[in-house]
Amino acid sequence: MRPVVVTAILLLVVLMSISDSEAGDPAEMCKTKYPATPCRNKNLGEGWFQMGNNRCVKAFFKTPHLSHSDAEVTCGKFPKGHLVSILDGEEMNQVQCAMYRATTGKAHYWIGMYRKEVVGRTRKWAWTDGNFIAYTKWARGQPDNFLFREGCIEMNYWDWGLWNDANCNLKRPYVCLVNVKDD
Repeated sequence: MRPVVVTAILLLVVLMSISDSEAGDPAEMCKTKYPATPCRNKNLGEGWFQMGNNRCVKAFFKTPHLSHSDAEVTCGKFPKGHLVSILDGEEMNQVQCAMYRATTGKAHYWIGMYRKEVVGRTRKWAWTDGNFIAYTKWARGQPDNFLFREGCIEMNYWDWGLWNDANCNLKRPYVCLVNVKDD
């Protein structure tokens, strides 16, 4: 190969690795593009952040870690609360920043997607709040339903923001969402 081609290929590899490493650390993104905007519903308490006009999120890390169903029940104790549903890439980044603000360590958090039993048909993915699934961010090779025991979704698998199906009984931190549209 010509030296120019080899140099170009090496430069491309270096640029790709720089891009990947920046994508793996949300610090700058959360500081500049998605700064912390407190939820406009002040009745929820500390640590809730506005997500778009109508929803607020909070990542629960410094509380007991829960199974997926227990996390959904806990989120349901807030008005119009559920585990978070993520409807697009913008919301995915905002949820990721809520997690990052709770802990800069890349913990695996429960989000609201789960495998729903449909009578007489195969199981399908659903959000606990009933939203339509129009966006996913699966890690490579996921979902794989390992040992036919993985029916709930965790976020931050392998890298920040990537999704994985996991056993619903595992204890994880979690992200709650409340709808503040009518407040």
